[in-house]
Amino acid sequence: MTSSMICSSNPLSSASITSKPVNTVRKTRIVSTLGPATATKKDILDLLQSGADVFRLNYSHGTPEDKTELYSIIRELEKERGQPTCILADLPGPKIRIGTIDKEVLLAQGSIVSLHIGRSQIEGAFDGNLPVEIDGIEDQIQKDASILIADGLVELTVESIDGKVINCVVKNGGIVDTGKGLNFPGTHLNVPAFGPKDVLALEHALKCEADYVAVSYVRTASDLIPVKDYIKKSGVHTPIVAKIEHPLALKNLDEILDYCQAVMVARGDLGVEIPLEDVPIAQEHIISKAIERGMVSIVATQMLETMTANPRPTRAEVTDVSSAIRQGASCVMLSGETAVGAYPSLSVETMARIASSTEQSFASTGSRPTALARFRSTRAIAHAGVLLAEISGAARIVVATEHGNAPRLVAGYRPEVPVTAVSNRIRALRRTCMLSGVDTVMVEEYERGSATMKAAIEALVKDGRLEPGDKVIAMSGSPKAITGSTSTLRLYSILGDGTVKTDE
Repeated sequence: MTSSMICSSNPLSSASITSKPVNTVRKTRIVSTLGPATATKKDILDLLQSGADVFRLNYSHGTPEDKTELYSIIRELEKERGQPTCILADLPGPKIRIGTIDKEVLLAQGSIVSLHIGRSQIEGAFDGNLPVEIDGIEDQIQKDASILIADGLVELTVESIDGKVINCVVKNGGIVDTGKGLNFPGTHLNVPAFGPKDVLALEHALKCEADYVAVSYVRTASDLIPVKDYIKKSGVHTPIVAKIEHPLALKNLDEILDYCQAVMVARGDLGVEIPLEDVPIAQEHIISKAIERGMVSIVATQMLETMTANPRPTRAEVTDVSSAIRQGASCVMLSGETAVGAYPSLSVETMARIASSTEQSFASTGSRPTALARFRSTRAIAHAGVLLAEISGAARIVVATEHGNAPRLVAGYRPEVPVTAVSNRIRALRRTCMLSGVDTVMVEEYERGSATMKAAIEALVKDGRLEPGDKVIAMSGSPKAITGSTSTLRLYSILGDGTVKTDE
């Protein structure tokens, strides 16, 4: 398969979806970034079998066409395994990076380095000259400003600006290489969050039917509007993940969350744009705000960083993952650990074990969706369904959905019992792979909502997720379960012979 081939959605029918439970024990979702270490079908299958729920494709590296084959492999495995699989397309954003250099360069403390703005490659990178890909920022940099490279491992201080060359002295030395990011803490750069590279990346992601799109370097809600407009003009409903990695985003967090469907705590850039000691507080604040809205939250960056090169994480990293889950994060993410690391599958297995152990020993946070959550009528039904499940002793909540909103709101209440999303649309079921404690079943939609929900429950009995004696809460639309407006709750019982009965 060539990288220039058009992405194929490879849609699944209800017959091809075997109603296997997805992570029946673990509720927290694991996002795994694909890269050179995980680029083959076997690699990706290993990640799935180790516990990956979502695959992140990072458009900051390579060309959009480089991702085409990855989409195809994921969809092939989806069909073979009979389980929906979610893809998160992460747009490059205006991340400022070192251009192409032939090999690693050691910047010694006290040495002079010149940054050549708007250059993707130059000669003499080993003589204190580094290309910087983005253009037009030289007029926004002041003398004595701080510049951080590689998530702050290398620090420069600006000595002078000579046209498009920024001359700096190395304050804290280290190694830099092609593609390493630059941050300018304390300097507000006027660069668009959705630029030409993002347009190409988004066009490719939508063509390949990515399930979520992450927008980088969001500072205000206005940074999301061009992305929303582009998606709308494309005639799809792809949800947006806002990456919080700038101090202005923290200041404008409420309005940003009003314009997206999920949020990522992008601690790499955030940790160099704000004081390190403020990152844990910011993380908890972002997660809490997401919970108020019944919104997916993802905690990312260096969660198991040691496992990029070692088979075991540090105790601090284990605690970090567990803390994010205890704070209420829907997803925890692996970046370099699975993209370029030596132990990608083991990293996923380790994260899954940490998540399972944390969930078994810790009751979920008491925070729940509030009036800030969108789809208020659906939220009311979701809340009532969770309460009814508790009162009736139901073994499972079954939720019909066309776009994934209803199960998202149910999951936001963190019910003790499993939740199953029911749909005849594979794209809706793929989106639920980011939801805490939600698995899926695909069914045909009948004219009557009760017939659709009964068919879904019968499928769950058949595959062993429900047993005789169980009670089930079914939440659906009317008159049709999936495409109708969410408005109905029903209580079902599984009789001794496996028959599904509606409790009047």
